[in-house]
Amino acid sequence: MPQADLYYTADQTLTDILPEIERTIAAFDAGAGTTKGRAHAVGHYHHSHVLLQLSMLPKAHRDAAYAADLGARLAEVIRPHVTAPSAVAVNIRFDLEHHTSLVVE
Repeated sequence: MPQADLYYTADQTLTDILPEIERTIAAFDAGAGTTKGRAHAVGHYHHSHVLLQLSMLPKAHRDAAYAADLGARLAEVIRPHVTAPSAVAVNIRFDLEHHTSLVVE
């Protein structure tokens, strides 16, 4: 289950982008599972920017090439939603080796 944290400066309006991020991840890696996404508007900043931090479980096929390809795809999903001038960055980590989750119903 990927964890996606989208940080963006308050001058940006990024609504309804989390489902697009999830669809992009699922289309790229069908075994990724449901993406748990959160959006965080940053009120105090120096320059306009958007940062997507994506954490995924490490798997044999998830390597540097995988991260570069998925990162480029995600940046292109974000780009049309960003008001220029602004920077867009995507950081993908494979670090949830000891991840525990549950569903509260």
